[in-house]
Amino acid sequence: MKKRISLYVRSVLTFLRIVITKIFNIKGFHSAFIQDFSITTKISVTERGKILLKKHIHTKRNVILCAEGGTLEIGEGCFFNNGCMAVAKERITIGNRAAFGPNVLIYDHDHDISSAESIHDSGYKTSPVVIGDDVWIGANTVILRGTVIGRDCVVGAGSVLKGVYPAGSVIVQKRTENIYEKGRVSG
Repeated sequence: MKKRISLYVRSVLTFLRIVITKIFNIKGFHSAFIQDFSITTKISVTERGKILLKKHIHTKRNVILCAEGGTLEIGEGCFFNNGCMAVAKERITIGNRAAFGPNVLIYDHDHDISSAESIHDSGYKTSPVVIGDDVWIGANTVILRGTVIGRDCVVGAGSVLKGVYPAGSVIVQKRTENIYEKGRVSG
């Protein structure tokens, strides 16, 4: 009974959040009303960005979905675990039923440090990110601009991705083992 009441309260709060976000971002925010967002999920649309959310998206605590001038499109039935963040300055497209472990970061931009004296004045280089249907991304993964992950891929925890990964791939980056002895590191 207590769990049912909690689910009801969270559903009402999610509905209210979607309505309020829509009121303040009439042109830049489109969402199905059937969502399950944590109360700490942050949705931000700035600089004429757009966020497009299909139905049945589930977020845990401290998830950030941000369109800073770009478009963030998330498919039906996606799951974002604690601490995930997606920031779109150009375009991030996530397919249906994608699942993200804790602390997954998705960026479609990098600082363009080649032409500036200071990182604060650098501007950005952007390239779209595309994540296919039924993709599973492990914890602490960083997905960088220009990345395409095909449908049915599995990404191992702690990966840093940039490039094109074909459908059905299992992506695990090589790790080295560190052994700590008397203040020294060897591997």
